Amino acid sequence: MEILSVGDVARILSGVLEAEPRLRLLCVRGELGSVKAHPSGHFYFTLKDEVAQIRGVMFRSRFRNVVFSPKDGDMVLVTGQIAFYQAGGQVQIYAEELEQLGLGAQLMRLKELKARLEAEGLFRAERKRPLPLLPQKVGIVTSSAGAALRDILQIARRRHPGQDLVLAPARVQGQGAAGEIVRALRRLAVHPGVDVIIIGRGGGSQEDLDAFNDEALVRAVAACPVPVVSAVGHETDFTLVDFAADQRAPTPSAAAELVVPVQREIALRLWELRQRLGQGLRRSAERRRDRLVAIMQRGPMRRPQELLLRRREQVQAATRLLGHLGRAGALRRRSRLDAAQGRLGGLDPRGPLRRGYAMVMKDGHGVRGVLGLRPGDRIDVRLADGQASALVDRIEMEEESR
Repeated sequence: MEILSVGDVARILSGVLEAEPRLRLLCVRGELGSVKAHPSGHFYFTLKDEVAQIRGVMFRSRFRNVVFSPKDGDMVLVTGQIAFYQAGGQVQIYAEELEQLGLGAQLMRLKELKARLEAEGLFRAERKRPLPLLPQKVGIVTSSAGAALRDILQIARRRHPGQDLVLAPARVQGQGAAGEIVRALRRLAVHPGVDVIIIGRGGGSQEDLDAFNDEALVRAVAACPVPVVSAVGHETDFTLVDFAADQRAPTPSAAAELVVPVQREIALRLWELRQRLGQGLRRSAERRRDRLVAIMQRGPMRRPQELLLRRREQVQAATRLLGHLGRAGALRRRSRLDAAQGRLGGLDPRGPLRRGYAMVMKDGHGVRGVLGLRPGDRIDVRLADGQASALVDRIEMEEESR
């Protein structure tokens, strides 16, 4: 029997592995474990499944091309070659490519979609609307055969038997479920009287809840004209619809608790409001009465008859003063009128005629002096009691006018 050194055994193993064509370039699917990113830039990991595990390494020049951040539990597809690492005495895979698979890839896409929608402002807190205190009708979007509907109906009947509920049934998982939910949501949004909507389903795997991560559904929830309560899965489950809804409930039952008011609490609240309103009205009336009493006790209001008497005397005095001023004004106006009439009488051309003067007219015009006359001119002489015609025989001019 040949005695071999450790190095000889290592070289033989290396040669055997290198001689196997299936190990020169292969793709291996498995779950990552013992993930370690070395400061040098190299990436070390373990690739495992239910049966076995194998060590792996990806050198810096290759790892820099990986588009995701590998972590323990990720399902991946490793492309590379199998070789024997002689210094470490280990068989390991030298990875050339690393691709995320299954749920890990789905979660990465979901994370990217969430970041994009969040950047658009669809999840902002200021967009959230309060739920109605007393909803007229509660809309429900869920499967008509699911446990979620039964839970909501049970809670609603217990809290408020008379609450109106409107169901828009839709599939909540599987191919095309997201589109059905969008259409059901839009029908309820325009249904008369519906002022709040519960959208949800019971728990399940991440794949079961995938419809509630659909981008079109998330946008429909954000654009819904009435408040939306999401109730998807169990308490620990989260979907993108939860972020777009106006409020999230951990379960469908909790959503019914949030939306449907307790009938007894409503009656008690109304009684309290009625009591507070009555007390407020009484306090308001008392304050007004106190103010009126204070006004009546101040100054002249304590003796209103005296105040009325003084006001009457003031009115009478003002009336007398107005009468005096009116008479004095009338006398002054009468004096001015008489004076004006006197001045107008002095301007009356008939006044001088009545005092013995005459007015000489020629050709219909008044003659103011002898220069306007010639011997033989016919003139009209107007007197106080009539008119006479004459011929000019002689003209004599006074010395001062020459």
